[in-house]
Amino acid sequence: MDFDSAVKLTHDLRDNLGKVVKGHETGVDLLVITLMAKGHVLLESVPGEGKTLLSTTLAASIDGMSAGRISGQPTLKPSDLLGAEIASEGADRFELLKGPIFNNIVLFDELNRTDPRTQSALLEAMQEHQVTIGSSSHKLPQPFHVIATQNPLSHEGTWELDAAAKQRFMVKIEWTFSPREIEFQIAREAKASLQENLKNISPVISRYEFAEIQDMIQNEIEISDSIVHLMNAITVATRRSDPSYPSDVFDNSGLGKEVISPAGGASSRTTSFWPPFLRAHAFFHGRKHVVPYDVFASAVPILNHRLETTYPVDMSHVINMILSERGYAYNTSA
Repeated sequence: MDFDSAVKLTHDLRDNLGKVVKGHETGVDLLVITLMAKGHVLLESVPGEGKTLLSTTLAASIDGMSAGRISGQPTLKPSDLLGAEIASEGADRFELLKGPIFNNIVLFDELNRTDPRTQSALLEAMQEHQVTIGSSSHKLPQPFHVIATQNPLSHEGTWELDAAAKQRFMVKIEWTFSPREIEFQIAREAKASLQENLKNISPVISRYEFAEIQDMIQNEIEISDSIVHLMNAITVATRRSDPSYPSDVFDNSGLGKEVISPAGGASSRTTSFWPPFLRAHAFFHGRKHVVPYDVFASAVPILNHRLETTYPVDMSHVINMILSERGYAYNTSA
């Protein structure tokens, strides 16, 4: 497959999602870019904003892809997620009863409503692309992507995701309410059932083409040393221990010098997650090399769940101040 054909197929996938999922253009763009970068997505959203529709439409748009949904509840056990080995009737062996994790695309609704044991079971799947059931390990289908959500408005009965859990997600996307005109369009076009909404959706790309494009992006899109230096300058500036930490800028803005907690800067894991996303971002915009725009346009979704603040603040504001301090204007219109 050549470069132009790969870009066209990726945009066909994006356009197919846009036929059903409306009012979240930036979020859908980021979702497609993250998947092409072989990453997982954390969506922060109130219920009822089309997240289940999104994941189902995504699977329906890719021939050969399966989708599963898990509803986060305090009573959810790891076996409800992974499955179990059960004794076969009349045989001295165990048979694997697969859980919903054994899908190409897994929507985990309200992940923060599950207890730490269940969250830990998900982490192995996300990191290793395999799960352990009993004494056996089982490979997950490929490609494998988790789209997890958390409700920012409700905290009763929830367990805050720890740093290790949050950092397994390549990006965090703020999935906000749709604009009024889009809600009017949804009201006119939406159907009562999920399947009715999907009846006009057909696959635009195969699972094998999807995986081929993922590999092409990581092998053929170039990142220069100057881009790596820029990315690194932003990452270390989030750490209070680094001389480039903009304490005076934060203080003068009213946020306070200690807005980022002592150990709350971006960890080194960011360095391994950001370049694949940058390559996919450049590819999505039809380029074979990463430019500074890709870095600035992706900084908020890459960093907003990797920083810990001393007190509640608008994280995107904090990140944009760091970007401005690097000597560049943050412009996402390029």
